[in-house]
Amino acid sequence: MTSGARPSVDRRRRTSSAVLVYVIILVSLQVFLITVAAEAFLSDAEPLGWATAAVSIVLAGAAAAFLRYLRP
Repeated sequence: MTSGARPSVDRRRRTSSAVLVYVIILVSLQVFLITVAAEAFLSDAEPLGWATAAVSIVLAGAAAAFLRYLRP
């Protein structure tokens, strides 16, 4: 009986690890974009600042959705 449940647990753990890797990548990209946005605002390139801030907000939403997927 336990051998039938084992692949399901391994697959779920592998999926969770993959989602966690995606979240880490999205958050690191978001930190980079926030840095670019802050630098753009400081150098009076407001259109670039707003664009990167908007993309960063979208990435935050995607990371939150992935984290919600991780919780049972």
